[in-house]
Amino acid sequence: MVYSVKVHNQGKVYTYQVERGKNLLEFLRENLYDVSTPCGGKGTCGKCRIKVKGYLKEASEKEKKLLKITDETNDYRLACYNVVEDNIEIFLEDFNREASIVTEGVGKKTELSPLIVKKNINVKSPDLTCQKTDQERIIEAYSSSTAVESSSYRLDSLELLRDIPEIIRDEESVTVIEHEGLITGIEKGNTEDRIYGIAVDIGTTTIAAYLYDLKTGNRIAVQSTLNPQRKYGADVLSRIEYTNNSIDNRLEMHGLIIDCINKIIDTFEKNNGVSHEDIYLMVFAGNTTMMHFLLNLQAKYIAVSPFIPVTTKMQKVKPSELNININNSGLVVVLPCVSAYIGADTVAAILSSNMNNSDETCLLIDIGTNGEIVLGNKDWMYSCSTAAGPAFEGANIQYGVGGIKGAIDKISFGEKLEFHTIGSEKAIGICGSGIVDAIAGMLDKGIIDETGRILDKSEYESDSNTMSNDYLDRLVQLDGMNAFIIARQEETAINSDIVITQKDVRELQNAKAAIAAGIKILIKQAGINPSDIKKVYLAGGFGNYINISSAFKIGLLPSELDSEKVVSIGNAAGAGAVLGLLSKHNLSETEMIKNKVKYIELSALVDFVDEYVNCMFFE
Repeated sequence: MVYSVKVHNQGKVYTYQVERGKNLLEFLRENLYDVSTPCGGKGTCGKCRIKVKGYLKEASEKEKKLLKITDETNDYRLACYNVVEDNIEIFLEDFNREASIVTEGVGKKTELSPLIVKKNINVKSPDLTCQKTDQERIIEAYSSSTAVESSSYRLDSLELLRDIPEIIRDEESVTVIEHEGLITGIEKGNTEDRIYGIAVDIGTTTIAAYLYDLKTGNRIAVQSTLNPQRKYGADVLSRIEYTNNSIDNRLEMHGLIIDCINKIIDTFEKNNGVSHEDIYLMVFAGNTTMMHFLLNLQAKYIAVSPFIPVTTKMQKVKPSELNININNSGLVVVLPCVSAYIGADTVAAILSSNMNNSDETCLLIDIGTNGEIVLGNKDWMYSCSTAAGPAFEGANIQYGVGGIKGAIDKISFGEKLEFHTIGSEKAIGICGSGIVDAIAGMLDKGIIDETGRILDKSEYESDSNTMSNDYLDRLVQLDGMNAFIIARQEETAINSDIVITQKDVRELQNAKAAIAAGIKILIKQAGINPSDIKKVYLAGGFGNYINISSAFKIGLLPSELDSEKVVSIGNAAGAGAVLGLLSKHNLSETEMIKNKVKYIELSALVDFVDEYVNCMFFE
């Protein structure tokens, strides 16, 4: 039997005919709707909340617990728990809030020397006295214009050889497209001023893209968007698991990112008057799994011991091989990775920070959906990866959300608790920087003890002189757990208090302990003291917004480090991808970085477990 399902999304209504028994989450995914599923649809996170009008079966006790349903007339349900049983309407407006995505990053200065070049030349017409082939005359003319031996250049594309006879006879002046000695295209007339490139940072959660004029080195525009793959899980392991189920699933994951990239290209073209045919170079950074999905490589063995990817080398491919909609005479470059969990994004961040050329020892921490740490200088580098990110992205936090409008991103614990939301809108949840502020403030006020336990309200009653009624009134019980109210119901847009639960504190402890322990392990591996570290770079969206004093308070950053050494460098991966776009020498440098960085697999170290347990505590 077929039923009518109406979906209300961004002010529009779409009607579908759907078979009875169809899972609502599967239906929404198949029709490309954006629904938050940090757990990958396993029914454990409670984040795929949708508003439904019409008949659904009564919510199970587990669904009610995840939704906090107290009123049987509540219209909110979890998409993954429900199937189509009748004609219904689904409301998705809350899933499309604009995200606050960090696109700016601090990068070193660089010369303009892109990998791909366009040069206008004149090709002599053939005559009876000169019997050189079209191929030879083009190479000779190009060699003469660059003052480089003709033997350094190749023109061996069969497709191009088929086209050149008419091109060079129609017009003596032509423009050659070339990279690394390979002539990949020839255009009529002088088009050498029309050469653009795009650098892209594919994050697990967000994507940032940068359009540049490769003739002048000027930035034209920037775009950012949420990664469409996140509907299959907030973390890479959930997405890998999905792709392992079938080749079709792997193709779908690949197709999602390619479609997203082509939409970005279309928007650049529409908004900036830059034809996609004038874009000749794209440079990609991202973690190793994201790069595998981009290239449509099997990521299965990244997720299982001993964690071996298909490749970590830099890849240079024709745009048509990936169905990327730029000039096919151009090139797509995927930056190198170090290991399964130290990806091209970390390599790009190292390049951007220039720590690989520093005499002083530096520490780079990129806390995104994953947590990568690099310690070193121009002579040596150690790296590790920790599974810390989802909590800092709000994925495993009861009222956690990403950095979207309405997310609580700053909290101050003065005489009264005050908070700030992104976009200054009514609160819908709490994002990573807000979670860190919350835990730091609760520690400062004695609401949490050194073990991470939220104390009972009764434990404060005898000490109420040191705690204002505002804070005492925020101590509550929720599902048998102690909790602390951050935003009261009337301050939110979700018809509910926003709280930090005991479970949330434990999630944060796990995440911060992983990062802090990773730092200590690298210091030990390098045989140095914390005082030897002269600069600490915080990269990524979370690192850009976090309150440094709160990070030290919760022990995310070891107390032995000096807060004055900490510098936020924003989207360092994006900045590194831009450096690779602008200069072939920077691309070569990423390969040197890859070879210099030594990866430490934390799961293989007994010391890591000890450090991790110690770092669970608050000081």
